[in-house]
Amino acid sequence: MREDVPLREKLLQTLHNLCATAPELARRSEELAQVFQINIEEVEGILSSCEAEGYTKSFVDSEGKKRYYLTGTGIIKVCSIFT
Repeated sequence: MREDVPLREKLLQTLHNLCATAPELARRSEELAQVFQINIEEVEGILSSCEAEGYTKSFVDSEGKKRYYLTGTGIIKVCSIFT
C-alpha cells in the first residue's frame, strides 16, 4: 500500500483485500487495529464516518465485538482509488 494514501482509504482497501464485502465476511475492528497498529477507537471512528457516507456497514457480533464490511458503494470507492 502506498504511504501517501490516507488511513481512511487504507482501511477501506484492507476491507476489500480481506474480502469483507458481506456480513458473513465482516472483520472485527480489533483485527484492523492490529494490522495498522492503532487503537480500536480510531478504527471505529474512521469506519463509522465511512458508514455515514454509505461505504461500510457494521454490526455487533455474538461476542460483543464490532464488525465492518464494505457496501457496494464502498467497493466502488476502493476501486476508484486505483484509477
